[in-house]
Amino acid sequence: MVSPQDEIRVSRVVFDYAARIGQEQDLDRLLMLVADMARDLVAADRCSIWMADPATGELWTRVAHGVAPIRVPAGHGLVGACVESNEIILVNDALNDPRLFRSVGEKTGYETRTVLCMPLHGASDCVIGAFQALNKEGGFSPEDVKLLHLAASYSASAIETQSLRKEAAQAQIMLRELEIARDVQMRLFPRTLPTVPGIEYECCCFPAKFVGGDYYDVIPMPGGRTCITLGDVSGKGIPAAVLMASIQASIRVNMTRGADSLVDAIRVLNQTVYSTTAAERYTVLFTAFLEPGARRMTYLNGGQAAPMLLRASGKMERLDVGGPPIGLIPVAPYREATIDLQPGDLLVVFSDGVSEVNNPAGDIWNEDELEQVVRSCAGLSAREARARILDAAQRFGDGADPADDLTLTVFRCI
Repeated sequence: MVSPQDEIRVSRVVFDYAARIGQEQDLDRLLMLVADMARDLVAADRCSIWMADPATGELWTRVAHGVAPIRVPAGHGLVGACVESNEIILVNDALNDPRLFRSVGEKTGYETRTVLCMPLHGASDCVIGAFQALNKEGGFSPEDVKLLHLAASYSASAIETQSLRKEAAQAQIMLRELEIARDVQMRLFPRTLPTVPGIEYECCCFPAKFVGGDYYDVIPMPGGRTCITLGDVSGKGIPAAVLMASIQASIRVNMTRGADSLVDAIRVLNQTVYSTTAAERYTVLFTAFLEPGARRMTYLNGGQAAPMLLRASGKMERLDVGGPPIGLIPVAPYREATIDLQPGDLLVVFSDGVSEVNNPAGDIWNEDELEQVVRSCAGLSAREARARILDAAQRFGDGADPADDLTLTVFRCI
């Protein structure tokens, strides 16, 4: 389990490097920054990025801390086993592992004791190399695997982008970068959603042609609580996707460890984003703690379009208590609100890609019209309500290219 001190360290590392990664244009310096971030995230001694060379049948270090470039035959060593099996390898007693390629240590004088190695996947999901962390005091843990995944995914995306730059025109490169940003964005959505007792819910996100930074998450917390969150990062492309990933990682670390105060958690997040990102980088964010056993929800709205809570009685409430967007100003007066839930209550949380759908004539769907659709969902299941809202938005859009990501989560108390 991660200690509070480690939570603070991880959050600081992520946001410190996210700003520099988003601004770096040179690929070699970018990959070194990612390797540095990964090393600091998991508190390893060294990190390296290995590439597979089909021409020579070798693996070689594109980036390696503390040593000159290394080449080993394909399939050799723990990194070779990782690439060959396409599986994560975590070894905390490397000296007794027969797969360890000892000749590298003999040449460099570096003793490898603990290893965490993760495959790098290219655009076609083929393995193009591996991301490796070495020698963490006390050994690596499953939590380190999660932290290293972000660095590995971004490294693979950056390497693929460079390859495309050699083969495509500038316009094609821009399109590919947007696709990478979308890929980073979509990989961070939960692949399986946890069961929440007493609540049925549905979530979806449909990226626009030009990627923004929408995200949602449903995070189990200690004591039976569940954190729900939906946000939208300013800007587009890879910088927005990286910031979104950083914010989501920070929220997950805090919530899975059982944050007690929503206000305190968001205040720290706000200060970190403000101090480590450019002035134009911020996020609107709705976050809430669900307590199904007590039928209670505590929420904080940081500049997000106010979610709609349709009571079983037919009364409509807008959840607007909170404060300004996260990272917009250094110190913000955030507040939270606690509300009781009853069977039949329907909560609709949405990004502005839903409430501001545009049609071919340039008209924008307004929230009054969205509210009428939500009201018509009284008595429907979460799945039926989501389908009705999406259908209404699509009918208004009438085939027009969306201007923004469309993200929607619907929760129904049962």
